[in-house]
Amino acid sequence: MKKGKIKLSIIIFISFLFAFVPKTSNAEERKDILFISSYSPKFISFNDQLGGMAKSLDERYDVTIEYLDVKKFRGEDFEENFYNYLKLKFENYGKFDAVILGDDAALSFALKYRDSLFKDMPAVFFGATDENNIKLAKQKNISGVIEYASIYETVDFIGKIYGGHKNIILLTGDSLVYNKEITDFYKLKDKYKNFDFTNISIPNKVNDSFLDKLSKIDSRNDVVLFVYPYRDSIQSPLSVKDAIEVVKNNISAPVFTTLNYDIMDSIVNGTNIIGGKVIDHQNQALLASNLLNNMLTNNTNECKIIYPKESNLWMFNYSNLKRNNIFEGNIPSDSIVLNKPIPFWNRYKDLLFPVIFVFAGLILILLALISHTFKTVKHKNELRKAMKIAEDANIAKSNFIATISHELRTPVAVITSANQLLKILLTKNDLHNQIPYKTMESIDSNLDIINQNSNRLLRLINNVIDVAKIDSGFVCLKPQKVNIINLVEESVLSVIPYANSKELDIVFDTNTEELDMVVDPEKIERIVLNLLSNAIKFSKPKGVILTTIITNEQYFEFRVDDNGIGIEEENLIKIFDKFMQIDNGLTRQNEGSGIGLSIVQSFVKLHEGTIDVKSEVNIGTSFIIKLPINSNLSTQSYRDIPSLDRNTDIELSDIFK
Repeated sequence: MKKGKIKLSIIIFISFLFAFVPKTSNAEERKDILFISSYSPKFISFNDQLGGMAKSLDERYDVTIEYLDVKKFRGEDFEENFYNYLKLKFENYGKFDAVILGDDAALSFALKYRDSLFKDMPAVFFGATDENNIKLAKQKNISGVIEYASIYETVDFIGKIYGGHKNIILLTGDSLVYNKEITDFYKLKDKYKNFDFTNISIPNKVNDSFLDKLSKIDSRNDVVLFVYPYRDSIQSPLSVKDAIEVVKNNISAPVFTTLNYDIMDSIVNGTNIIGGKVIDHQNQALLASNLLNNMLTNNTNECKIIYPKESNLWMFNYSNLKRNNIFEGNIPSDSIVLNKPIPFWNRYKDLLFPVIFVFAGLILILLALISHTFKTVKHKNELRKAMKIAEDANIAKSNFIATISHELRTPVAVITSANQLLKILLTKNDLHNQIPYKTMESIDSNLDIINQNSNRLLRLINNVIDVAKIDSGFVCLKPQKVNIINLVEESVLSVIPYANSKELDIVFDTNTEELDMVVDPEKIERIVLNLLSNAIKFSKPKGVILTTIITNEQYFEFRVDDNGIGIEEENLIKIFDKFMQIDNGLTRQNEGSGIGLSIVQSFVKLHEGTIDVKSEVNIGTSFIIKLPINSNLSTQSYRDIPSLDRNTDIELSDIFK
């Protein structure tokens, strides 16, 4: 009961904690934005406005666009229809999270229906020029970007470039509509007293009187400030391109402008329009979108107005700067220079860097090769001498080992013969009855020890001789055509008594009873006996050693599987190395020189075969030998070979101490 109360208390405590942990969402809530454009998608500034918004409004915002298209539709009826359309849309699909207003007509519409249509909806504008609308927008807490031509800054720049006497001509729209621009222009008259200030108005339709005024502009003494009629209230038939075409065909004097489209290369090509601090609609849209982004992200609706000083950009056409001898060092440092040729290095640096690196690399490689060649020539004779000395030393070593081994065979053979003779004498002369039983038993045991160690020494000598022959390249097979199944079976059966003495069972199995192959019988016997010797040495008592023959049309396969101590994986690649013994406690309890498996591998390779090993620690080891049935070995006349029993005694001499 007490444990149940404790569990209930823990659950209540965890629930209490989760109740006060603020919930978070992995994905931010998306915002639906309404963009009301004063014009149609074909209007010159529309794509720039979208580009500016796209730079600020990321994937969190879904923008829907609606068009007032005031160049085509005007009047209260159309405005009312547009209002009813948006109202119905809000009712059916829900209100938007915010609204962006492009240019004066859109701002005027939003201000008129602020309370009925856009109430409590964050709103920003850009491209607004009407002072009354801007003032009302501030009162209704609508942030935005004001559009106005940078008259002061551009005239200041002209004054710095042309210090001497010049006539500055303002080319703009109707004097009633553009009164503010014209007034600001003439205010600078007192500052630049060495300049004469004149204004020419662009009519709604080009006429002879207007063209006559343009023809009087002097390319040497006059400078033109071109302010394109940009207000919504002016429905001039002259588009930007048309107005620039008039300038191009009728004015050869330097022309500065306040609108970025006037200096685009695709439009301005062939004119003398240089640039200035210009209205940039993409930058306006970017700044307005940044304001909206900040309002929605920080949940604030503080009114902020961005003025032309910040939104307009210094922008110049490179070709016309050069044409009028105006150096880049004389223009503002933050200016954007359009159509500026890319310097050779900047244009091809992505290509030049790799070429230079490759060329330098080739030179370094060439120098390295030359250096290497000199060093090679210098040390060539020394290397040949060292190689000759090493080869001679290796041959001398092999000859020495072979000679010593042959010399050791003689005393070992004498000891073995004397030991066998002594055993025969003890048996034939009936000395067993004359010598006490215990003494006789001790004599027999010592004779067996002498015989066993003689065999062990003879096995070591044979292995050393074989290694020397293999290293010297003098080992060869004496192949015969034999029944390899019987040969292997007899070798396996000869080992069974030794295995039984170690409390091990040997099982022999084959899938075929007879197979004639060309092999060296002695080498095959030594392969089998060596593998069985290893299996017996490293198997645990009561274990089973499986010997299996599997044949098919191409290969003869012989396997020896034990359930002994196994071999660690990192040591598997070492076991065929000469004089290699795995360093663990159990192996040190067994005698051996560590060259048996190396010789086995060499004998297998001489038969054009392969030997593989698989092992797991404390599970067992498997050796798999595969010999090609149709090898390239040729038969020779049959020769006598040492008896199988004698070979078995020698190869398994390491098993007993």
